[in-house]
Amino acid sequence: MPDIPLAVGDALPFTVFDRYGQPLLVKGHVVENDLMLARLHERGLVEENTPGLRPEPPRGEDAPRRRYVPRPSARLRDAEDELTLIHRDLQAGVDRNTRRRIVELAGDLQDAWERDPDQAMGLLQLEAIDHRLSRRLMHAALLTQVLSLPSGLDEAARRSLMCAALTYDVALAPVNEVLATQSTPLSEAQWRAIQSHTVEGVEMLQRVGIDDERWLGAVLDHHERVDGTGYPRGLRGGAVSVEARILGIVDIYSAMIRPRAYRDAQTARVALRDIFLERGQRIDERLATLFIKELGVYPPGSMVRLANGEIAVAVRRTTDGAHPQLRCVIGRDGTPLAYPQIRDSRNPETAIVELVSALQYRSALGSLNVLWTRGP
Repeated sequence: MPDIPLAVGDALPFTVFDRYGQPLLVKGHVVENDLMLARLHERGLVEENTPGLRPEPPRGEDAPRRRYVPRPSARLRDAEDELTLIHRDLQAGVDRNTRRRIVELAGDLQDAWERDPDQAMGLLQLEAIDHRLSRRLMHAALLTQVLSLPSGLDEAARRSLMCAALTYDVALAPVNEVLATQSTPLSEAQWRAIQSHTVEGVEMLQRVGIDDERWLGAVLDHHERVDGTGYPRGLRGGAVSVEARILGIVDIYSAMIRPRAYRDAQTARVALRDIFLERGQRIDERLATLFIKELGVYPPGSMVRLANGEIAVAVRRTTDGAHPQLRCVIGRDGTPLAYPQIRDSRNPETAIVELVSALQYRSALGSLNVLWTRGP
């Protein structure tokens, strides 16, 4: 169903609801700016009226019946908000059906992966512009899928691993903001908090009744390393579970591509290079090699500069990791395109020259969903 035309300054012709049926913007609210307009389009602004979300539409055969189905980027943003609330409850030791909510959230992310893995990864890669904990752990949860299937994990084990990825740094939530923006050396108290966060995270999960050994084990051991240099137990080799090894790799990657006060965000290429250099030493060699191969040189969501001066987004992986499918989002004159155009990275004129910072160009993008639609 096509969108209802809206522009900045227009009044909403309907009320917009969140995934739980709570009103976000009431009918008549003025669209204040371009960002609000883009968010409305991402959310699927013409599809609402699901029974139970708001009063039923007029009865009768010809009565319109529209259903609110959030678009992928809006679903991920809703999931991020839910994960933030879950982290707060875990910090407070409050059990509001916490296990069920985490498992359902993991299921939602797994469903997004199964529907379109490149889109799911790409949307979160493009959002890797800050240090928000819930956003980073969601990205890590999706990235576990890159390794869990080839590692032979069954469905239950994959779900446990995703739940672990959504919660493995929960004990650092109170200090996450400070650590990410601090350019001075760690204090003794901060160092102790980092060294103990895996154990404390497990204790938080156990307090709300979580007893899944795979889940808890991955949270506890995600900083263990195969050469015995990790913490908290100094495990070595096969004593580090495959779930903890996978989580350790995606933790390294998801942290490196985000900015810190003392450094800019590293490009995906640099992060993958560092993982490559650690393979067979601190990091499982087979898993590291597989992770790099599966993501490719330019993972979905990477922003790149082309030979002709355009800026494009890598949207899909191909059999050649150096030549992903691209969509141009900013023309050679620096003007954002109304609709992203397909570009061939094998064509010399539109070949990839370099990776660029998503933080620098992210504001020029409109609705992210159109990057993964079919068409020219």
